Amino acid sequence: MSLFFEDVGDGPPVVLVHGWPLSHRFWELQIGPLVEAGRRVVCYDRRGFGRSSHPWHGYDLDTFTADLAALIESLDLTGLTLVGFSTGCAEAVGYAAASERVARLVLGSPVLYPDPLAHELLTASKRHRIPMLDDLLLRFFAVDGHSTLDEPTRQYLLRHAAESSPKATAGSLAVWGAADPRPELARVTVPTLIIQGEGDSFVPPDDSGTRVARAVAGSSLATIPAAPHGAPLTHFEQWNELVMEFLAR
Repeated sequence: MSLFFEDVGDGPPVVLVHGWPLSHRFWELQIGPLVEAGRRVVCYDRRGFGRSSHPWHGYDLDTFTADLAALIESLDLTGLTLVGFSTGCAEAVGYAAASERVARLVLGSPVLYPDPLAHELLTASKRHRIPMLDDLLLRFFAVDGHSTLDEPTRQYLLRHAAESSPKATAGSLAVWGAADPRPELARVTVPTLIIQGEGDSFVPPDDSGTRVARAVAGSSLATIPAAPHGAPLTHFEQWNELVMEFLAR
Protein backbone atom coordinates (compact mmCIF):
# COMPACT_ATOMS: atom_id res chain seq x y z
CA MET A 1 0.00 0.00 0.00
CA SER A 2 1.47 3.37 -1.02
CA LEU A 3 0.09 6.90 -0.94
CA PHE A 4 0.81 9.29 -3.78
CA PHE A 5 1.66 12.76 -2.55
CA GLU A 6 3.16 16.05 -3.67
CA ASP A 7 5.45 18.09 -1.41
CA VAL A 8 6.18 21.60 -2.68
CA GLY A 9 7.36 24.92 -1.29
CA ASP A 10 9.21 25.90 1.85
CA GLY A 11 8.10 27.19 5.20
CA PRO A 12 5.53 26.17 7.81
CA PRO A 13 3.74 23.06 6.51
CA VAL A 14 0.14 22.86 5.31
CA VAL A 15 -1.36 19.42 4.63
CA LEU A 16 -4.40 19.25 2.34
CA VAL A 17 -6.89 16.35 2.60
CA HIS A 18 -9.34 16.01 -0.29
CA GLY A 19 -12.85 14.63 0.05
CA TRP A 20 -14.73 11.75 -1.54
CA PRO A 21 -14.73 10.94 -4.47
CA LEU A 22 -11.99 13.33 -5.58
CA SER A 23 -8.19 13.39 -5.56
CA HIS A 24 -5.44 15.86 -4.68
CA ARG A 25 -6.18 17.57 -8.01
CA PHE A 26 -9.11 19.25 -6.27
CA TRP A 27 -6.61 21.55 -4.53
CA GLU A 28 -5.04 23.06 -7.67
CA LEU A 29 -6.26 26.58 -6.84
CA GLN A 30 -4.94 26.42 -3.27
CA ILE A 31 -1.46 24.96 -3.77
CA GLY A 32 0.07 27.84 -5.75
CA PRO A 33 -1.18 30.65 -3.48
CA LEU A 34 -0.04 28.81 -0.36
CA VAL A 35 3.44 28.23 -1.77
CA GLU A 36 3.66 31.88 -2.86
CA ALA A 37 2.70 32.87 0.68
CA GLY A 38 5.74 31.02 2.05
CA ARG A 39 4.19 27.69 2.97
CA ARG A 40 5.32 24.12 2.42
CA VAL A 41 2.32 22.32 0.94
CA VAL A 42 1.74 18.58 1.11
CA CYS A 43 -1.28 17.09 -0.64
CA TYR A 44 -2.01 13.44 -1.28
CA ASP A 45 -4.50 11.00 -2.72
CA ARG A 46 -6.45 9.01 -0.15
CA ARG A 47 -6.18 5.23 -0.50
CA GLY A 48 -8.33 3.98 -3.36
CA PHE A 49 -8.35 7.35 -5.11
CA GLY A 50 -6.15 9.14 -7.60
CA ARG A 51 -2.65 7.71 -7.95
CA SER A 52 -2.48 6.02 -4.55
CA SER A 53 -2.80 2.25 -4.25
CA HIS A 54 -6.25 0.75 -4.70
CA PRO A 55 -6.32 -2.04 -2.10
CA TRP A 56 -9.42 -4.12 -1.47
CA HIS A 57 -9.51 -3.35 2.26
CA GLY A 58 -9.00 -0.38 4.54
CA TYR A 59 -11.88 1.96 3.70
CA ASP A 60 -12.70 2.81 7.29
CA LEU A 61 -12.04 5.95 9.27
CA ASP A 62 -9.34 4.45 11.48
CA THR A 63 -7.34 3.36 8.41
CA PHE A 64 -7.84 6.66 6.58
CA THR A 65 -6.59 8.47 9.70
CA ALA A 66 -3.66 6.06 10.05
CA ASP A 67 -2.71 6.74 6.42
CA LEU A 68 -2.67 10.48 7.11
CA ALA A 69 -0.63 9.96 10.28
CA ALA A 70 1.89 7.79 8.45
CA LEU A 71 2.39 10.44 5.76
CA ILE A 72 2.81 13.30 8.22
CA GLU A 73 5.18 11.35 10.43
CA SER A 74 7.24 10.01 7.52
CA LEU A 75 7.86 13.62 6.48
CA ASP A 76 8.39 14.63 10.13
CA LEU A 77 6.00 17.57 9.83
CA THR A 78 5.42 19.60 12.98
CA GLY A 79 3.54 22.79 13.73
CA LEU A 80 1.41 22.05 10.70
CA THR A 81 -1.91 23.39 9.50
CA LEU A 82 -4.23 20.55 8.54
CA VAL A 83 -6.88 21.42 5.94
CA GLY A 84 -9.72 19.03 5.19
CA PHE A 85 -12.52 19.27 2.66
CA SER A 86 -15.92 17.56 2.82
CA THR A 87 -15.53 13.92 3.94
CA GLY A 88 -11.77 14.47 4.13
CA CYS A 89 -12.50 16.47 7.27
CA ALA A 90 -13.10 13.19 9.10
CA GLU A 91 -9.48 12.04 9.20
CA ALA A 92 -8.32 15.64 9.60
CA VAL A 93 -10.38 15.89 12.79
CA GLY A 94 -9.32 12.43 13.95
CA TYR A 95 -5.63 13.21 13.54
CA ALA A 96 -5.87 16.73 15.00
CA ALA A 97 -7.64 15.34 18.05
CA ALA A 98 -4.84 12.88 18.74
CA SER A 99 -1.57 14.47 17.58
CA GLU A 100 0.56 17.28 18.94
CA ARG A 101 1.99 17.88 15.46
CA VAL A 102 -1.09 19.90 14.43
CA ALA A 103 -1.07 23.62 15.26
CA ARG A 104 -4.17 24.70 13.31
CA LEU A 105 -7.13 23.03 11.67
CA VAL A 106 -9.24 24.17 8.72
CA LEU A 107 -12.46 22.33 7.84
CA GLY A 108 -14.04 23.21 4.51
CA SER A 109 -17.68 22.19 3.94
CA PRO A 110 -17.28 19.47 6.57
CA VAL A 111 -19.19 16.22 6.05
CA LEU A 112 -18.88 14.46 9.38
CA TYR A 113 -22.31 13.47 10.65
CA PRO A 114 -24.33 10.52 9.27
CA ASP A 115 -26.77 11.40 6.53
CA PRO A 116 -29.39 9.27 4.70
CA LEU A 117 -27.83 10.58 1.48
CA ALA A 118 -24.86 8.28 2.09
CA HIS A 119 -27.04 5.18 1.89
CA GLU A 120 -28.76 6.46 -1.25
CA LEU A 121 -25.41 7.07 -2.92
CA LEU A 122 -24.05 3.71 -1.72
CA THR A 123 -26.89 1.87 -3.45
CA ALA A 124 -26.36 3.86 -6.62
CA SER A 125 -22.58 3.36 -6.55
CA LYS A 126 -22.97 -0.43 -6.69
CA ARG A 127 -25.17 -0.38 -9.78
CA HIS A 128 -24.58 2.88 -11.60
CA ARG A 129 -21.27 4.25 -10.32
CA ILE A 130 -20.40 6.61 -13.19
CA PRO A 131 -23.88 8.18 -13.53
CA MET A 132 -23.95 8.51 -9.73
CA LEU A 133 -20.62 10.35 -9.77
CA ASP A 134 -21.82 12.57 -12.60
CA ASP A 135 -24.94 13.56 -10.66
CA LEU A 136 -22.94 14.00 -7.47
CA LEU A 137 -20.56 16.47 -9.10
CA LEU A 138 -23.52 18.48 -10.30
CA ARG A 139 -24.79 18.73 -6.72
CA PHE A 140 -21.33 19.53 -5.37
CA PHE A 141 -21.20 22.77 -7.33
CA ALA A 142 -24.87 23.72 -7.51
CA VAL A 143 -26.57 26.66 -5.82
CA ASP A 144 -30.36 26.80 -6.08
CA GLY A 145 -30.22 24.15 -8.77
CA HIS A 146 -27.76 26.04 -10.98
CA SER A 147 -24.16 25.02 -11.54
CA THR A 148 -21.48 27.46 -10.40
CA LEU A 149 -18.62 25.53 -12.01
CA ASP A 150 -17.70 25.53 -15.69
CA GLU A 151 -18.47 22.26 -17.44
CA PRO A 152 -14.91 21.46 -18.65
CA THR A 153 -13.63 21.58 -15.06
CA ARG A 154 -16.53 19.46 -13.82
CA GLN A 155 -15.78 16.86 -16.50
CA TYR A 156 -12.11 16.93 -15.50
CA LEU A 157 -13.08 16.13 -11.91
CA LEU A 158 -15.49 13.45 -13.09
CA ARG A 159 -12.71 11.69 -15.01
CA HIS A 160 -10.55 11.59 -11.90
CA ALA A 161 -13.45 10.38 -9.74
CA ALA A 162 -14.32 7.68 -12.28
CA GLU A 163 -10.75 6.35 -12.14
CA SER A 164 -11.01 5.73 -8.40
CA SER A 165 -11.49 2.22 -7.04
CA PRO A 166 -15.15 1.10 -7.11
CA LYS A 167 -14.50 -0.58 -3.76
CA ALA A 168 -13.15 2.68 -2.33
CA THR A 169 -16.12 4.62 -3.68
CA ALA A 170 -18.58 2.33 -1.91
CA GLY A 171 -16.48 1.79 1.20
CA SER A 172 -16.09 5.50 1.86
CA LEU A 173 -19.85 5.95 1.66
CA ALA A 174 -20.41 3.17 4.18
CA VAL A 175 -18.05 4.97 6.59
CA TRP A 176 -19.95 8.24 6.18
CA GLY A 177 -23.28 6.52 6.80
CA ALA A 178 -22.08 5.13 10.14
CA ALA A 179 -19.97 8.05 11.39
CA ASP A 180 -20.03 9.47 14.89
CA PRO A 181 -17.64 12.44 15.04
CA ARG A 182 -18.62 13.70 18.49
CA PRO A 183 -15.77 12.15 20.53
CA GLU A 184 -13.06 13.44 18.17
CA LEU A 185 -14.63 16.89 17.82
CA ALA A 186 -14.73 17.23 21.58
CA ARG A 187 -10.99 16.52 21.76
CA VAL A 188 -9.94 19.16 19.22
CA THR A 189 -8.15 21.92 21.10
CA VAL A 190 -6.15 23.69 18.37
CA PRO A 191 -7.41 26.89 16.70
CA THR A 192 -10.01 25.79 14.16
CA LEU A 193 -11.54 27.58 11.19
CA ILE A 194 -14.66 26.18 9.53
CA ILE A 195 -15.56 27.48 6.07
CA GLN A 196 -19.06 26.91 4.71
CA GLY A 197 -20.71 27.78 1.41
CA GLU A 198 -23.95 29.62 2.10
CA GLY A 199 -25.62 27.90 -0.86
CA ASP A 200 -24.39 24.37 -0.11
CA SER A 201 -27.12 22.06 -1.43
CA PHE A 202 -25.14 18.85 -0.91
CA VAL A 203 -25.05 19.04 2.88
CA PRO A 204 -27.05 22.00 4.29
CA PRO A 205 -24.98 24.41 6.40
CA ASP A 206 -26.95 23.65 9.57
CA ASP A 207 -25.92 19.99 9.29
CA SER A 208 -22.36 20.82 8.28
CA GLY A 209 -20.37 23.89 9.24
CA THR A 210 -22.76 25.31 11.81
CA ARG A 211 -23.09 21.99 13.61
CA VAL A 212 -19.35 21.36 13.63
CA ALA A 213 -18.64 24.89 14.89
CA ARG A 214 -20.90 24.27 17.87
CA ALA A 215 -19.03 21.05 18.65
CA VAL A 216 -15.47 22.45 18.53
CA ALA A 217 -14.75 24.74 21.45
CA GLY A 218 -13.38 28.14 20.44
CA SER A 219 -13.69 27.51 16.70
CA SER A 220 -14.66 30.20 14.21
CA LEU A 221 -17.14 29.81 11.36
CA ALA A 222 -16.85 31.74 8.09
CA THR A 223 -19.60 31.64 5.45
CA ILE A 224 -19.05 32.46 1.78
CA PRO A 225 -22.19 34.01 0.23
CA ALA A 226 -23.74 32.19 -2.73
CA ALA A 227 -21.08 29.47 -2.62
CA PRO A 228 -21.75 25.73 -3.10
CA HIS A 229 -20.31 22.71 -1.34
CA GLY A 230 -17.24 22.84 -3.59
CA ALA A 231 -16.41 26.42 -2.64
CA PRO A 232 -12.59 25.95 -2.75
CA LEU A 233 -12.95 25.67 -6.54
CA THR A 234 -15.82 27.98 -7.40
CA HIS A 235 -15.04 30.72 -4.89
CA PHE A 236 -11.33 30.10 -4.50
CA GLU A 237 -10.35 33.74 -4.01
CA GLN A 238 -12.65 34.19 -1.02
CA TRP A 239 -11.79 30.73 0.31
CA ASN A 240 -8.03 31.30 0.04
CA GLU A 241 -8.29 34.73 1.63
CA LEU A 242 -10.07 33.27 4.66
CA VAL A 243 -7.38 30.60 5.05
CA MET A 244 -4.51 33.09 4.66
CA GLU A 245 -6.04 35.37 7.28
CA PHE A 246 -6.37 32.43 9.65
CA LEU A 247 -2.75 31.37 9.07
CA ALA A 248 -1.57 34.91 9.84
CA ARG A 249 -3.25 35.13 13.23
